[in-house]
Amino acid sequence: MPLSGPIRHAYICHICGSDHVTRDARAIWDLAAQDWVIETLFDQAHCHHCNDRTQAQRVVLSSPNTFAAPERGGD
Repeated sequence: MPLSGPIRHAYICHICGSDHVTRDARAIWDLAAQDWVIETLFDQAHCHHCNDRTQAQRVVLSSPNTFAAPERGGD
């Protein structure tokens, strides 16, 4: 059964399809919010399943636990 409401996405490894990917970022302390906020999100991604560099490919969630086919152009 498809999800209702806004379209939701996941990011997967372009090599193995695992969704256990991470990206590095730089955070800065926001004095007003009293919290860390992401200042810069770096392009490089790492797959913890392949244990290697990857390109995080955005896919549409077709159910709470299932990916649809990858979108063309990737993000």
